[in-house]
Amino acid sequence: MDGKVDYSQWSSEKLLQRVTALEEDLRHQNARYELLAQKRRTSSPLHQAKRSRSARQFDPSKYSTRLIALKFAYLGQRYNGLEYHANNNTRYPTIEEEMWKAFDKAKLIFPTPNPDLKEGEPNWEGCEYSKAGRTDKGVSAFGQVIGIRVRSNRPLEKQATEEGANNANGATEQDNSKRLSDGEPMPPRQVAFDPIKDEIPYPQILNRLLPPEIRVLAWCPSPPPDFSARFSCEERCYKYFFTQPAFTPTVGPESLLSAKGDHNRQREGWLKIEAMHEAAKKFEGSHDFRNFCKVDPSKQIDNFRRVINKAEIVEVPGREKGVLGYLDLADFQQYQQSPPATESNSHNHVIEPTVQPITKIYAFKVRGSGFLWHQVRHMVAILFLIGQGLEAPSLITDLLNTSRHPEKPTYDMADPFPLVLEECNFPSSEMQWVHLGDYTGHEAGVRKAGGKGNGKHGLGGAVDELWRVWHTHKIDETLAGSLLDLVARSNREAIADDQSEGDDEEPSKSVRNVGSQKVYHGGDAPRLVGKYIPILERPRMETVDAINAKYLRRKGLDPPERNRGAAE
Repeated sequence: MDGKVDYSQWSSEKLLQRVTALEEDLRHQNARYELLAQKRRTSSPLHQAKRSRSARQFDPSKYSTRLIALKFAYLGQRYNGLEYHANNNTRYPTIEEEMWKAFDKAKLIFPTPNPDLKEGEPNWEGCEYSKAGRTDKGVSAFGQVIGIRVRSNRPLEKQATEEGANNANGATEQDNSKRLSDGEPMPPRQVAFDPIKDEIPYPQILNRLLPPEIRVLAWCPSPPPDFSARFSCEERCYKYFFTQPAFTPTVGPESLLSAKGDHNRQREGWLKIEAMHEAAKKFEGSHDFRNFCKVDPSKQIDNFRRVINKAEIVEVPGREKGVLGYLDLADFQQYQQSPPATESNSHNHVIEPTVQPITKIYAFKVRGSGFLWHQVRHMVAILFLIGQGLEAPSLITDLLNTSRHPEKPTYDMADPFPLVLEECNFPSSEMQWVHLGDYTGHEAGVRKAGGKGNGKHGLGGAVDELWRVWHTHKIDETLAGSLLDLVARSNREAIADDQSEGDDEEPSKSVRNVGSQKVYHGGDAPRLVGKYIPILERPRMETVDAINAKYLRRKGLDPPERNRGAAE
């Protein structure tokens, strides 16, 4: 017989039984095969090595630690500020969350376990962590500084002694001939350790793990033993960037800010930079800034005096050229001059039309030892009102006079995105920074040429990563600017006709009285506020003492000691 079964004569019921039996046999065979394959895999040396590596726990006791300072930068538009707050779920992560994940993944920190925190939550306990400045949601930093205790390559004392003893045992006869004066042999030599050259490259390690918008720029190997990034910081510098014009100028006579017949009639959208600079200088010195901040009653601060070392409006260099060529057209320029270009004035000086360069970038730059909550954004908001001609520079002096104006007028602060914490300055004698690309040998002050692997240039370097970030935004800017310029330049004849018809009419003396006033707060577009109400004529908030007392009553707490005033 050939062993074949003739199923043609089988009944349907018998065929089903046969199929069921074959399926059961197949399942048993597959199960036996999988069991055999599993045994072969687990018994292999390679698998056992992988399993031992994955099960091995990181032992902090085998490593030394050191206190260092790190200087880093971040673009904050897509982050919910610097500080992480437990149980505060937000749409965007915080900078501290991203930093902690990088530290934790690289096993650079050994925090004290906190049972109140969930797994994966930032935990800085036992790390001597401190930060120089707090930045809010959307705010960036180019020179943020933190202090932190991290893992080090420096051998532990026991390890160094053992290695030194091994070196002594293998010493030459000449070395053994060296004795102390009492005839005892020389003690074991300590292993030489260079605190920079032989150390973990902290910036490079962290930058490999951080998002491209966050870059570690430098580290300080030897801060003072009592170093605190917050309290050791002597000065903080902020910059708030803005464009000139602040928003696209409006064509037509209704957009001119002064009456017909004035020598220079400024167009809405442009800012008076000189007036802003004059007003900014009034911030300098020691003043009570309670009218330029947001009061946090939970901290019970009653000392709002801060020292501003320098405040000014500066032009950001290298930004004169752009794609917004339409701003060079007469209908969009900052001033419209009523006298013809060839007419001479009473002093026989020829009056020429004002030619405004294409879009410029300016910044409000302020330096101080410490700042109150949202202080810079409040200062900028008032400067923008002065730049628009809605307020006089003397408003700064009035608001700093808290004996005359103890209650803060209600007004909106400036948007957060253009604000940057640019610098955090420390005593130069105490802080020696090692930057990306610096030479890490013994010769102080010598740098090697930028190249691969130094963390600054080359694949994965900070420059290459930031180039990608910049290039993306630059192309977006170019495309959006080209489209804006195309649309603004189209149909020029209709704009010219409207302009000529409007010149025959007598415009009002100020745009404050025409429709809804546009007020600029640093964002992408101005806000319509209706009829503009001067700051000193607006409703006032409660005094600081009243706000603090109301908070204490609500919490059932006793009044704290006076003269509190924590600086950022």
